[in-house]
Amino acid sequence: MTTTADSLIPATDITDNQTVAVTVEGKNILICKANGDYYAVDNQCTHQRAELTNGRIRNCYLACPLHGVRFDLRTGMPKGELTRVPLKTYPVSVAEDGNLHLELD
Repeated sequence: MTTTADSLIPATDITDNQTVAVTVEGKNILICKANGDYYAVDNQCTHQRAELTNGRIRNCYLACPLHGVRFDLRTGMPKGELTRVPLKTYPVSVAEDGNLHLELD
């Protein structure tokens, strides 16, 4: 089953290399913008379960603020030796109303 979370935040409220944490249907999700595109991932590192809020974004990679594990925002795949478990990713889009919309499964 797929559900759509309507009107998360206005797309203009997030700038490149910025993250915004939201809770949708009880899930802690991090909305990210990198290179002009929007991404959504679970807001929890798969290494030691630290929140990824305030992680640095460079070239579509999000770095965990705790130990620096990097995750590809496009696929959720980690880079480095600390974890091999990818982040859950979610489709996110900009709707006609200018707000970000997220699909959960």
